[in-house]
Amino acid sequence: MICQICKKNEATVIIIKDMESNRKELYVCSHCAHHLLGSAVSSFSFSQYNINEILENLLNPVGKYGQGKNITGLNERLKCSDCGMDYQEFTQSGKLGCRHCYEYFRERLKPLLDNLHGHSKHTGKVPLNIKEKCNRMKRIKEIKDEMEESIRKEEYEKAAELRDMIIKEEKRLKKVNNE
Repeated sequence: MICQICKKNEATVIIIKDMESNRKELYVCSHCAHHLLGSAVSSFSFSQYNINEILENLLNPVGKYGQGKNITGLNERLKCSDCGMDYQEFTQSGKLGCRHCYEYFRERLKPLLDNLHGHSKHTGKVPLNIKEKCNRMKRIKEIKDEMEESIRKEEYEKAAELRDMIIKEEKRLKKVNNE
């Protein structure tokens, strides 16, 4: 496939923008990818199709992510005491050996996850048919907390208004559950 930007070179990079139900793909050459994404792609070698090399570059953050040191170049060889996998093996395969590896390699995985995803906390996705129900339940809890605070402060009129809001939200929740 030809680069969708310069229309000259072979496209070796796919840039995917995925926002909820809207997914867009852009097929570009390495030169155009570098201009579009800047330093985010500078450590990759797009001219080669060796996934292991790309994976190793991805898993060995250098510079600002490793305070100027190559993370796998640190003196100690950190090893998971449960499965025996060391970080070097992880960089080769791209897969952790067991659930305990996340704890053993936490210090090295956090910059990697921050670099890849922008954060290292898993937020997950909520199916659309459950999302409204979760939002309603969260809102009810917030109102209940606010009502308890109003009662504690002896603001009974405000507490009564909040009680009425809870009743309305619970009716809406019941309606959502019935659909």
